[in-house]
Amino acid sequence: MERILSFSREMELLPGEGLILCALSGGRDSVALLHFLKEHGFSVAAAHFDHQLRPDSAADAEFCRALCGEWHIPFYQGEGNVAALPGNVEANARVARYAFLEKTAAQTGAAVIATAHNADDNLETVLLHLTRGCGLNGLTGIRPRRGIVVRPMLEVPRSALDAYVEALALPYVEDATNADTAYARNRLRHQVLPVLRSINPKVAEAAGRMTETLRRDLDFLETHGGRERPSAAERTWPPLETAEVPPDGMVETPLWTLRVTRIDRVPDAPPTPDAFYLRPPLDGRLWIRGRKTGDCLHPPFRTGKTVKKWFNELNVPVGEREATPVLTDGTHILSVAGIGPSQEHLAPPGQEGLLVQWTRKREETGQ
Repeated sequence: MERILSFSREMELLPGEGLILCALSGGRDSVALLHFLKEHGFSVAAAHFDHQLRPDSAADAEFCRALCGEWHIPFYQGEGNVAALPGNVEANARVARYAFLEKTAAQTGAAVIATAHNADDNLETVLLHLTRGCGLNGLTGIRPRRGIVVRPMLEVPRSALDAYVEALALPYVEDATNADTAYARNRLRHQVLPVLRSINPKVAEAAGRMTETLRRDLDFLETHGGRERPSAAERTWPPLETAEVPPDGMVETPLWTLRVTRIDRVPDAPPTPDAFYLRPPLDGRLWIRGRKTGDCLHPPFRTGKTVKKWFNELNVPVGEREATPVLTDGTHILSVAGIGPSQEHLAPPGQEGLLVQWTRKREETGQ
């Protein structure tokens, strides 16, 4: 576990001063991280998001609250009915969780958000990318830092975390869905990783060395203008032409599919970048077009900035930027594909609205 400190110093992950907001699910890994930060004198607060996907999820939230009370750690809780959102439940849960964490970090003035991703999580991510097909970027696994989100335990194997928790008899909750092999990551964890460990007991650490080497190679290539051989996702797409969106209809672009459905009563559900509810425009007309100089977007719980800055922050390939759809009412920007909706134009729950769904055409880009 001491590797957390040396790794964090090398990667400049944990601030010597300033608040660390620890993402706390109540599971073994996040409890271990919170305890470690507390015991090593960091200024720490905890944040728990209840996705409301399990009947006992409220009990997990209460456990986290009680634990933080016992350890005298400030605690923040959020919740959202993720199951009510259209699209992939796992993806929606992640987006809603990180939106809550970023909002809480902004409200508390936290310097970073620390998550409990470990070496085994990194290995699982690389294997998932391999099964789906990926380039060099996909083989770099989980980044130690992305924005204000840091992963100080990324070089610690799950076995070391288990030993830490057991040695100190730390309390935690067990998520029953972690054993459900209907999820691809769980199938890897329970069926594939044991076979790999029979070949190399330290396979997670070995994968960590590989991903770190590849991250450095990729950073060098990008810094010095070098490139991998362009993949389908990296080719240059033609600029998007302006087109009207039919009411209760669908629009296809080379990279994205947009579906708009009129809803009589908007549910109380958190927005995600790819699924959300907008107020209907006054004249009922919507348009998609390519980005223009000066276009700005202020997504929910995040800072408003130009679309160009969003593309840079989210590492949208340069060749895709002119072909990424911008949804407007002719005057205002309502959404940008892959980034999310405008906070100002979201429909309030209980009122009439438009369900907007962006779907990436991964099969055409090779991702």
